[in-house]
Amino acid sequence: MKRFLAFLTASVLALSLLVGCSAKGNGNGSDSAAKLPGSLSDIVDAIYKEQECPLDVTTEDVDLTDEWTLSSFTGLTDASEVKEAVASEPMISSIAYSLVVVRVADANKAPDIAKEMIDGINPRKWVCVEADDIQAVSYDDVVLLFMVDSELGYSSETVVNAFASAYQIKEFSAQYSK
Repeated sequence: MKRFLAFLTASVLALSLLVGCSAKGNGNGSDSAAKLPGSLSDIVDAIYKEQECPLDVTTEDVDLTDEWTLSSFTGLTDASEVKEAVASEPMISSIAYSLVVVRVADANKAPDIAKEMIDGINPRKWVCVEADDIQAVSYDDVVLLFMVDSELGYSSETVVNAFASAYQIKEFSAQYSK
């Protein structure tokens, strides 16, 4: 009888460990397993793998210590909540196209930072051209901001859908458009 109880207890414990380890995060920042893998450049590459970019772009780190650069790429005036950021833009600067991915320090603040980014970004930063299709989304500790001139035939919805598809995201913690 003691052996049977020991076996039963061990079986229940093993089953509970299996169930607990297979739980997935919901993207709201409460589960560290939900964090998107890889670097921010890897995230950009995954988006472009899902939906090819129609332009010749380059992806570069955003200097968070330079106020002008921070504001120009992210729309933010303060980088204290940001861990890192990358921007993917055309080699020719007079095309209204910008894909920015930011990793924040606190995933719970990502929706607020997404809102701040879309409210603060300048869609005429290229001077001669303007982005008229702008969207920001957040998922766990990542915020994606994309803006484009709709005349290019490439939309913010296309990029957001590619992001969701690449990482099997069913629902963003925040989604804003302008």
